[in-house]
Amino acid sequence: MPSCRSSGVLTASSVISSERCKLISLHAMNTGAGAETTVKVFDNTAASGKELIRIILSPGNTAVEYDMHGVIASTGLYLEISTGTGTGAAVSVEYN
Repeated sequence: MPSCRSSGVLTASSVISSERCKLISLHAMNTGAGAETTVKVFDNTAASGKELIRIILSPGNTAVEYDMHGVIASTGLYLEISTGTGTGAAVSVEYN
């Protein structure tokens, strides 16, 4: 199995990589109660450009994992955690 890098567990929006890379997988969990939290990953170094994945986490969700099969991000990877009326998420992005 090929190795990959990890963003580590993040609880706020962040640049994951500022170079061309492959999105391997995403692990996420809603960390609060009461409302949904939206998690997006963009092929960019900001919250714009091509959206590669969007996950809406409901309160009380167990952890979810999405295998992205090495989707190419031409510009980089940006993680957006949008709490809206929710209380947040813990997210880990694996890439190479």
